[in-house]
Order: sequence, then C-alpha cells, then structure tokens
Amino acid sequence: MERTLNRRLPILFATVMQFSVEITFTMLLQFRLRELGASVFVISLIATVRGAMMVIGSPVWGSVADQMQYTKRLLVSLMTMSGLLFMLYVFLGLPLQFVVLTSIVSFITSGFIPIALVMSTASTDESLGRSARDISFFNAAGAIGMFQGGILMSLLLLMISVQMTMLVFALLMFVAVLPALFVKETKKSEVRRASGSLLNRILPIVSDFSPMKRNGLWALYIGVFMRQFGIAGITALAAVYMTEEVGLTSSGAALLSSINPGLQFFSHLYFGRLIVKIGPKKSTVLGMFLSSLTAILFGLAGNWITVSLAYLSLGFAYGAFINGAATFVAINAPRERRTEFQGLLRSFRAFGLMFGPITAGYIAEYSYFAMFLFLAAIMAASGLLFFVFGKEKQMMVV
Repeated sequence: MERTLNRRLPILFATVMQFSVEITFTMLLQFRLRELGASVFVISLIATVRGAMMVIGSPVWGSVADQMQYTKRLLVSLMTMSGLLFMLYVFLGLPLQFVVLTSIVSFITSGFIPIALVMSTASTDESLGRSARDISFFNAAGAIGMFQGGILMSLLLLMISVQMTMLVFALLMFVAVLPALFVKETKKSEVRRASGSLLNRILPIVSDFSPMKRNGLWALYIGVFMRQFGIAGITALAAVYMTEEVGLTSSGAALLSSINPGLQFFSHLYFGRLIVKIGPKKSTVLGMFLSSLTAILFGLAGNWITVSLAYLSLGFAYGAFINGAATFVAINAPRERRTEFQGLLRSFRAFGLMFGPITAGYIAEYSYFAMFLFLAAIMAASGLLFFVFGKEKQMMVV
C-alpha cells in the first residue's frame, strides 16, 4: 500500500494545488464582481455558466482520455492553459467579460477531476476496499487544497486587494503543473475504441445508455444533480450572504469557509474506510441528507457560530457524499469507460451548478430564508430518490 501511495504522490500533490486555485477563485470572483457593482443575480449567473460548460466538458474530456493509453500529457496541457486563462481575470473590468471568460475557463478545468481521479485510482476495479481507499485519498488531497486556498486567501485579503489576490492564485496554478510532470503512468490494459460519428466518439453515452441501468446508476446521477443544485445555490451566494446579511468581513467570511475543506480531509479518509463496511450507497445517502441540514443551518445563521456549524455540516456531508458516489460509479461503470463515467458524475454535478445558483439568486432577491428552505427540500429529496432506487453491488472487499 505504501509503495502504491508513493507512486501516486505526484498526482495527489497536483490535485492539492489545482483545488487551491480553482475552488478559491469561485469566492474571489464573487468579491470582485461585487466591487464592480454586479447584482446578486449576475453573480449567481457566473456559477450557472461554470456549470453549463462543465456539463459539456467533463464527459468530453473523460471520453477523450478513455481513448488514450497515456493521459499525462493531456492533463498537463489542460492545467497549463488553465493558469494562462486565470491570469486574464485580473485585467477584466466589466461583468459581461467575466461571464465570457468563465465559460472558457470552466470548459478547460472540467477535464482535471475525471482524468486525475482515474490516474490516481488505477486499481479501483479490483475491490470495494481499494476503490474506496484510493478515491478517499484523491478527495482528501482536494480538501487539503481547498483548506490551504481558503487560509491563504483570508491572509492575502488582509494585506492586498481582491484583484491582486486573484493574480497570486493565478500564478500558483503554474506551480500545480510541476508535480503533474513527475506522474509515472503505466500503459492502460483496456482503451475504448472510437467508432461511428463524432458525437459517438466524444459522447458515447448518447448511443449506449445501457450501463446507466446497472444497480440504479441513473438514480445516483439524478440524485447527484439534485444535491449539487442545492449546494451550488448556497455557495454561489455564500460570500455575499455572510458579509451583507450576517455581518462578517470579507476576510472573516473567507476564514470560515475554510472550515469546510479543513473537516473534509478527515471526512474523506473516514468515509473511505467506512464505505467498506456500510457500502457506497448508504454513505452517499447520508451525505445527501446532511447537505440538506447544511442549508437549514445557513438559513438560521445570525452570527459566525451558526455559519461555522453550517460549514462543519457541509464538510462532513461532502466526505460521505462524494466518496460514496465516486466509489459507486467506479464499481459499476464499464472498465473501458471509467473516465467517461467519472466525467458524467462531474457533469451531473455541473447540471446542478448550472441551475442551482440562478434559481437561488432569483429567490434570494425576495428572501434568503426561503431560498435556503427550498434548497434543503431539494437535497433531502435527492437522498430519498437514491435510497429507494440504488442497489449495492456485491464485491470483493480486499
């Protein structure tokens, strides 16, 4: 196990840095757009655009990677392009420009998770235990990145402007490329052979939907959309809500947001082990219901203590949800299409990211409490759906 982990350290380090930059930028964009006078609706539109492009990009990049015996070069290229594009944000001054650039950035960055996840979990098809363990390591690396990014952002905002903080994080994206260059790949034993039309080559799910019927995969993907719909609605306006409604400073809001990834690190590792005992279905359902609780806590927030509890709930919920969902996909997806189906997982989450923020932004114009209550109901329904239709697959637990 130690030898396998050491071989995967470069991709895990790259994941830490990628998440530090990519996730932090979502909050920085909220602060920057508010400085430029953008409305709450326009700010939520940015998240919707991100979701729309991830819906397209994640399965496309996943499908492209499934047709390649080596994918490191593709991953490094996408990360390098991301760094160049992130730098452009520093020079923009109109909200519409942010919308356009975000669409391009989101399409490029959407390829990282499905490709890096499969690269770092080479043995996920061998057993439930290895699937859950490897996926939890990857997600824990992402949590470290988000926590690190949140702390650094909080410190930088005390010293420099939002605009200059964006520049610092854009430069850090190039640091993320360095460990990716040292990833050691082994040649894939199975590669998906492309055939038919261009659409079939880049989106094979369009012509072959049958794997979705395996043990209720379809219910997972729909539930994932609903859960992400709710969380995306919360996070798209979290910075504005904490500063304008709860009364926190920008730096304080950034610091509290780091509670989520800080707890996620332990949550990922915990559920990576627990899934072996309870199965990925129960873990996913638990994460969905806890996500609903997060929305309720945000709705009741009147000070930093309640906000902290909400982020604690979110951190614990995400570990249960994403490790369960990704493991369920890993053990049920066709072996030669694993990257595509992990990309589809990201894609359905992006559907939620696409519609959740704009819906939340519309409701928030009238009432933040009504917004949080609505999102809580949607996420509770996602857990109920997968609980009813999802089925555990009997696997070797080594």
